[in-house]
Amino acid sequence: MFNASNETNWENGTSTPSGTSSTSLTPYRILSLVILVLETIVGSFTNGLMVIVNLIHLLTHQKLGSCDSILTCLGLSRFIYMWLVSYMFFISYLAPNFSGTGSTFYYVLLFFNYLSLWFATWLSTFYCVRIVTIQRYIFTVFKTHFDDLLPFLILVSVVISASCSNSAAESGISQTFNMSRYGSEKNSFVEIGENFATYLTLCAMGSIPPFALFCVSAGLVVHSLLRHMKKMKAQERTGFREPALDAHYRAVKMMATFFMFFFLYMIAFNVYGSGNTTEDLQSCIVIFLIGAYPSLHSVLLVNGNHKLKNTCVRILQKANWYQKEVIETIRD
Repeated sequence: MFNASNETNWENGTSTPSGTSSTSLTPYRILSLVILVLETIVGSFTNGLMVIVNLIHLLTHQKLGSCDSILTCLGLSRFIYMWLVSYMFFISYLAPNFSGTGSTFYYVLLFFNYLSLWFATWLSTFYCVRIVTIQRYIFTVFKTHFDDLLPFLILVSVVISASCSNSAAESGISQTFNMSRYGSEKNSFVEIGENFATYLTLCAMGSIPPFALFCVSAGLVVHSLLRHMKKMKAQERTGFREPALDAHYRAVKMMATFFMFFFLYMIAFNVYGSGNTTEDLQSCIVIFLIGAYPSLHSVLLVNGNHKLKNTCVRILQKANWYQKEVIETIRD
């Protein structure tokens, strides 16, 4: 996601994109910050809602289902990640020489980035095991014991994310994939090759496994949907009717939106990290896409969950009523 120059800037406490001025706020920087503030507010509300509502349910019922557990972990990781991203942009724009974003901050940001991806993958896997029926021993065992395995899967996600985002792992991979031995020191590509290979390997280790698992889950759900649609058409010809496929459609929509948001997020983060963004409308779009993944996608998750949606509607209704009361009080 980030090239060697950006990584060096982060470690030195500066994170100014290539092609931008660090001395003043331009109109495009102001627009970018406004976009990021709005996305942070929306993301904080939706992700915080997922965490608080499910924690209250856990305290009152002493039990939390697998879906609610995953949503809680996902909401918490995205909430923290959203604020880290906001902090990074605000520091890079408002105080580029501030030394508060060193390598530790960089590793924490990567950790929650990978962790939120893993939790979103387990959510897609949950949809898969609840909907798809495959007569395979491994899948049947995984489907039957998914609820029991979930705490272990969450722990594995934390361990993998931490392993792919700490300095020890970076140092070890850097020694293994030292590209400097393939060329001379005068070659600029060789000079940045070590850092680039290190970061690229860490990104692959942290992103590819959960994304591949997500693709497998999505493929199984789509295959099951097509199979059921084919069966439904065959039964219609014989006078029988197939039950509604709402669960399949909802799962496919959820997975499709996650794929779209994450795909655009990866492109935007790589564009920003490459240092090729300039202070124009492109930079605003890139920042919008970076913030859309942890914020706007969570809005769709809340909208697709009846408990969270109803709670959100009640909160907005009470907020609207309180606003009207305040306005009437001021007028009186």
